Amino acid sequence: MGWEKITTYLQFAGAALAIPVAAAGTYTVYQTHFTTDVTCQKLRTSIVATLERNVAPDLKRTLLRKEVAEFSKNCAAVDPDAKALFEAAMQDTPPALAAVPSQAPAATAATPVAALDGLPVSAVAAFGRSASGEVRGWVALTRGESNRIGEPNFDGFGLSLTVLPPSGTILRPRQVLPVWLEPQYGDNDGTKLQGRVPAGICVRVVATQAARGKTRTWGDVVPLPCPTHFKSEATKRP
Repeated sequence: MGWEKITTYLQFAGAALAIPVAAAGTYTVYQTHFTTDVTCQKLRTSIVATLERNVAPDLKRTLLRKEVAEFSKNCAAVDPDAKALFEAAMQDTPPALAAVPSQAPAATAATPVAALDGLPVSAVAAFGRSASGEVRGWVALTRGESNRIGEPNFDGFGLSLTVLPPSGTILRPRQVLPVWLEPQYGDNDGTKLQGRVPAGICVRVVATQAARGKTRTWGDVVPLPCPTHFKSEATKRP
């Protein structure tokens, strides 16, 4: 084989070898994003499981401390709502209790928590109460992160950035969500955090507010047990 043919062969071989290198670079970027998302989801699941445990608040904060710190450091951009919720769980007094007017006795820590419409007492306590003392609050119906704008936070209605559910609609959250004293249209204000929609609980829409720009749509909701058809759908999932 002459030198000219050898040179040509080596050029083709080099070009062929360059393709996997480029592909590997693309795969590395994808893998980084994918790994971060998976890691954050695992952290989120673990933290939520601890939040739902029936243990003393001091012990719960001890169990949460390391994972919440890791979530706040690495996952704040992926899920800022979860960050606000988890960081509030690390405080001795929920921010919303300090923000609620003193004339709302139902919102004070000394007030006994009663069951509501078949919900366990723990779920009512976790959901929290509005400034008027009612078991209701505002939740983000859709997500507002730049790569997830308009993505639904609930099943049960065709939610989007421009579609709002009518009053009375029952929705099932796709994940544990924070409940706010009022809609959050900019950065989350931790002092307005009221509580959370506990795992396995649905909500009924009382009122809605449209998104302001490309942010989130909001629903003023009350908690309730999930209807049978939601439970049936859950059993069909792989």
